[in-house]
Amino acid sequence: MVKRLIVWTSETAVEVSLLGVVLAVLLGHDQNAFVKDVFLYGSGILLLFFTTGYLLTTAIARTFWKGKSLWLYPCIAVLLFLLHFEIMNVGVGGAFAALDRFRIRIVGALVVLACTCLGTLALRRWTRTAVMKHP
Repeated sequence: MVKRLIVWTSETAVEVSLLGVVLAVLLGHDQNAFVKDVFLYGSGILLLFFTTGYLLTTAIARTFWKGKSLWLYPCIAVLLFLLHFEIMNVGVGGAFAALDRFRIRIVGALVVLACTCLGTLALRRWTRTAVMKHP
């Protein structure tokens, strides 16, 4: 279970960082302070992930999901991202224009899919190596 939480933490950190970059590029940033703006967007994303329950639901899913399929947990995580993004958008009164919302959902889903697929592969390799070393 500890390995699963470490992988989940890594996935979430990369998701927040990449989504911070996505928002900075899509919504605008200060040319002289790109890294600062990415950090600010990332901090906002982390806060929204926490307040909408995304962190809790993905942590539970990653910790207890032991399915053999490479794609099932990433698909669950993408669905959770889309659901929690809509919860956040409704909660803040429709903060994004329709075109921005569409682009954020698409790119966000791709970021989550990529991060969770890589995390699933890493977890498989990590647990398989541990099993091979300790039969």
